[in-house]
Amino acid sequence: MRCGLRIVLSGVLGVLIAGAGAVWAADPEIDKLLQSPVGKDWVTNGGNLTNERYSTLKQIDTTNVKQLKGAWITHLKGSGLGGKYSLEATPIVKDGIMYVVTGNDDVFALNAKTGEILWERWSGIDQKLTSVCCGWDNRGLAIGEGMVFLGQLDANVAALDIKTGKEVWKTAIEDWHDGYGITSAPLYYDGIVYSGITGGEFGVRGRLTALDAKTGKILWRFYTLPGPGEVGGDSWPAGNDQYSHGGAAIWNTPALDPQLGLVYFAVGNCGPDYDGAPRAGDNLFCTSVVAVNAKTG
Repeated sequence: MRCGLRIVLSGVLGVLIAGAGAVWAADPEIDKLLQSPVGKDWVTNGGNLTNERYSTLKQIDTTNVKQLKGAWITHLKGSGLGGKYSLEATPIVKDGIMYVVTGNDDVFALNAKTGEILWERWSGIDQKLTSVCCGWDNRGLAIGEGMVFLGQLDANVAALDIKTGKEVWKTAIEDWHDGYGITSAPLYYDGIVYSGITGGEFGVRGRLTALDAKTGKILWRFYTLPGPGEVGGDSWPAGNDQYSHGGAAIWNTPALDPQLGLVYFAVGNCGPDYDGAPRAGDNLFCTSVVAVNAKTG
């Protein structure tokens, strides 16, 4: 009986392991591109998971770059026009389609060869937002699982259908009325969307947020300003709540090491940045590089 039980259990275990392996990669194609040197497809803000921003393509080099000429110009229907906006995002390119986001958080899909607009998604963002400190900006997009992901100045992370631009889900990771916003490009990998936060100038508590790529459900948060009893919490003054509104925002896209299972991100300055008198100590994790478990935070 014990021998038979072992055989049955081993068979069940084998099925469980096989099943886990079958669902582990939520988007195998994108995950593979994210782990590879960049070629014709540029599927994340930094090119791949390491944020190398390096392309292996050889068509343009030092011998012919001076011969480059404009191929097309597309006006994005007035999106992001005006002195308060900037256009800083690196376009995402996949299978000949270019995805662009403007400083108004509007997203456009274009034919990369002709510039023809294939679809557009207007954010409808409140133009009276008071949580924007340094100009209206969006630093980029991510793609995966048939969706385009973006963070918005109103502290929402949104997912759009990659073929139509229709909104699949939108999640408020914080409340912009409390000073929070998002200007960084998110990172997608293995079923998870990672997003930073801005608002150090308005007394926020910085954090990295992980969301389920399919549903937008918040999976976990890592606070860049640790509280009492947390790792690094003793680097803040005891007896007050300075850590809860000390800044330490995340402006840039994280990097990720699949083998180690770690996600890396740079943390901004503490706030107020010019007067540290109220916050004695080392003030972790301001102006730091931090690595956390990519699955659990």
